[in-house]
Amino acid sequence: MLNKVFVYGSLRTDMFNYDKYLKGEVLESYPGKIKGSLFHIENKGYPAIIEGNSEILGEIFILRDFPKNIVVLDEMENFFPDNRDESEYLRCTSLAQLSDGQKEEVYYYHYNSTAAVNTKDQLIPVDSGDWLEHMAG
Repeated sequence: MLNKVFVYGSLRTDMFNYDKYLKGEVLESYPGKIKGSLFHIENKGYPAIIEGNSEILGEIFILRDFPKNIVVLDEMENFFPDNRDESEYLRCTSLAQLSDGQKEEVYYYHYNSTAAVNTKDQLIPVDSGDWLEHMAG
C-alpha cells in the first residue's frame, strides 16, 4: 500500500491544519513537487489542484499509522470513497519529484470541480505554484 501523502496547503508544516490533524503523526517530511494547476479558492480560503503541467510545491509526509491517518485526512478534505460525486476533493496518486531528482508515488487531494459543494467557488490562479507564498504575499 502506498504510504506517502503530498500536502500543498493548510496541512503543510507550521500551518493551522498541520497542528490540528498531523502534529505528532509525521514520521518523516521532505519537500517535493507534483504537476498540476494550483488555485486559491477565494470564498473558502484554501487551495485546490486541478489538471495542468505547472509545478506545485509542497511536502511529502510519511505518516505514523498510515491507515488511521489517511482516514482522518479523507474526512478533513471531504473525500468520501463511497460517494465521489459529493466529495469536495478526491484522493488521487501522482509522481512527486524530490529535490535530488528522484520520483516517488504519493497520494494528494485533487479538487473535484464537478461536486455540488464546489459549484460557486471562485478560483484564483497561484502562478508561483506555492500556496504558502501566495498567502504570505
